[in-house]
Amino acid sequence: MALKYQLRAFWIDGYNRLKYGPQAPRYAERIWVRPSECQRYIEARDLTDRLGGKVRQMSGKVVADWPRDLEQPFANHPKLTYCWAHWCDGKDWQEAGAIDFLLGKIAVSPTGVTDQCRTPEEVWNRYRTLDLIWEGVKAQGRFPTRQDLDPDNYREVGGILVHIGPGGEPIFSGAGCHRFAMAMLLDAPFPAQIGCVHPSALEKLSRFRSPG
Repeated sequence: MALKYQLRAFWIDGYNRLKYGPQAPRYAERIWVRPSECQRYIEARDLTDRLGGKVRQMSGKVVADWPRDLEQPFANHPKLTYCWAHWCDGKDWQEAGAIDFLLGKIAVSPTGVTDQCRTPEEVWNRYRTLDLIWEGVKAQGRFPTRQDLDPDNYREVGGILVHIGPGGEPIFSGAGCHRFAMAMLLDAPFPAQIGCVHPSALEKLSRFRSPG
């Protein structure tokens, strides 16, 4: 699996370095995002429909024709809103809308499986697990990097995916929703896998490369 990512990085990193110089974005590069600066998201499916390919495979891709029309406020994102309703407002997962949301996804899934869940019991267990993860993150006071969790993980592959839009604005990609909701609640810089980057943000990448 690591070889796949290494090969992808070889081509993306090499192309970006030749075209944009030594400070160009790298595939699956770890960046640090300040929650107060992130206010919008682009639905992953919308971006892949527009640009083609899978959203995580676009990591490090420089996109000149930025899809500003696809950006949405967090209030439009069902997973983020039910996470914050649960962890901020104290609603249980049913009241927050999470249970019905996931059961609805399972009902229309061709395989009958969504997020590795098939039954209501598995759905409840999934959200109980998220609560345990959230309690652990709060106790540590920071969000772990992917290599904190697995030292063999390649760069920040699989992390919260965040695009860097025009002017250096971080924009959530829609990949890693529950973890993103937790990271935002911590109100501290969190590690993320870099997504697409607008050319005007290239000169600002250095400030995303440090947690300070």
